[in-house]
This record gives sequence, structure tokens and C-alpha cells, in this order.
Amino acid sequence: MNKKNQKRLNDQGFTLAELLIAMAISLVIMGAIFLTFKSQQDSYVIQDQVTATQQNLRSAMYMLTRDIQMAGYYTNFDTDTYTMDWDDLDGDNEVIRPLIYARNNVADGGGDNIKDNTDVIVIVKASSEGRALVAGEAATAGTITLTTRDLDGDGNDDLNNTGKKYGLLVKEDLSVAEFFEVDSAAGNITPPGGLTQNYDLGDLIFRADVIIYRVDEDAANPALRRRNLGSDNGYRVVAENIDNLQFRYLLSDGTWTNNPAGQEPNVRAVEISLLARTANTNRGYIDPNTYSIGGVNYNPNDAYRRKLLCSIVKTRNIGL
Repeated sequence: MNKKNQKRLNDQGFTLAELLIAMAISLVIMGAIFLTFKSQQDSYVIQDQVTATQQNLRSAMYMLTRDIQMAGYYTNFDTDTYTMDWDDLDGDNEVIRPLIYARNNVADGGGDNIKDNTDVIVIVKASSEGRALVAGEAATAGTITLTTRDLDGDGNDDLNNTGKKYGLLVKEDLSVAEFFEVDSAAGNITPPGGLTQNYDLGDLIFRADVIIYRVDEDAANPALRRRNLGSDNGYRVVAENIDNLQFRYLLSDGTWTNNPAGQEPNVRAVEISLLARTANTNRGYIDPNTYSIGGVNYNPNDAYRRKLLCSIVKTRNIGL
């Protein structure tokens, strides 16, 4: 073969078939690389969401534990029951003893911002700071006369009635206490429910905290929310993507109940069950679990991944 024919043969390049085969092999390799990357990326995203879910659970459990441990603080000395209109609990005129109030498995078809088949808990306690009544202050004949509405010594008005506000009067010897609702923004206070005792110099007065926990019925983001009617700052998000909240109550006779109505003074511990889900669904995954918590069998059957956290909290101020 002469040099001219050899050069012509070398200039022929790849055939169409060879190019198609090379492209096909390249696509297969690129597809494998992409699938590997996508799998790793999905795994990273899932782990990141699961970590966030666990953090939500821990922060929510911390706040619930702290408040439940304080349930009945100084209000334990109040043996009366009260008919209160709290509005937040899907019904008016709840009859309560100022310790713990529970609503078991709210299921009313929606419309009240409480997720169906979740529990609601109300914790009543004195605020962390109070003071003794001074000269010129008293509670007599159902009227409370105060020289200042600063109950904790920080210089602020604690009973200014921006929203519902509550207080607590306690005898100096801790023999009795009375929970009351503030009826006016200034001047003397005449509690709608009246008073059964007289209080004078040296007796104690506190702002009362009325703390409500509930789960939103927002299907896209069912957050756990907390509200303190004592300082009434509205509902604040404690943790997002909380799917279910259930409570059980240990009574002084050793039995457990899902609803302690009428037995609030006998509660000795509260079992909290918090079920959280990831913020987003996981493609190709269906949650196969049935979560048996607080007497409820919850079978979500959707594409969210979930974590369950349970804790038993002793009510150290109830039953003293």
C-alpha cells in the first residue's frame, strides 16, 4: 500500500455505529454516576430531616417536662373548683381544679385549630415570683385592693388585663389559696367567682400561669403550640411537625388513666408521648407503623418518616 492510500485510510475516523456505541456506553456510565449521586443526596436529606425531627422532639419534651413538673405550684393549696371560660379548649365554662386540666382525644371534625385525635393539657401554677401583701393591701368581701399590680418586684404591671389574666392569693401559713380571674385593667379587682377567704398583711399574692399545649390542625405543618393565659402572649410555636400528642396520668392509687377529670389532685405523674414527622415526604417510602400511644392507635400510612419520644414526668407539687 502506497503512502497516499495509507493517509486516506487514516483520515476515515469513526463510523456512525462506533459513535452510537460510544454514546450509549457514556450514557450508561453517566446514568450510574447520577443515580449514585442522587441516592447519596437523598440519604443525606433524609438524615438531615430525621436529625431536625429529633431536635424538635427534644426541645418540645424539655418544655413540656418543665411545665408539668411545676403544675400545682402554690395552687396545690387551693381545694376549690372553678368554672372558667378559656375559649381555647373547644367549649366554654370548663370546670377545673387549678392543677392540671386535660382534654382527651379531641375529635370534633376540625375548626378549632386543634388537630383531631390529639390531647390537650392545661397546667395551672403560680408564677415563679410572688410577694407578700403590704400595708394598705387586702382582699375582703370579694374585693382585692392592691397598691401596685407588680407581683414579682420587677416594676411591671403583672395584672393589666391585656387578654385574660389570673392571680392567686395564698394564706401566709399555706393553709388555703384561691385562684382568681382579673376583671379590670386598673383599680380594685372583683373576681367574677368571688372569694371565700379574707387576706391581709403578710399573706401572699402571685400572678397565676395558665399554660395550654395543643397541636395545630394544619395538615401541612402540625406544630406544637404553647400559650400562657396568665401573661397572654398568644400561641407560640414550640416545635414544628409534631404529628401527635398524647398523655396518660398516674393516679395516687397506682392506676393509669387517659383522662383525669375529677381526679386532678390524685395525679402523681404524667406520661408524655410525642410523635414527630419529617418536614417533607420521602419518595418511595410509606410509613408502615401503627403507633399505639395514649390509648390511640395511629396509623398514618403516608410518606413521612417519624420518631416517637415518650417520657414520664412526676408532678412534684401535686398531692403534697
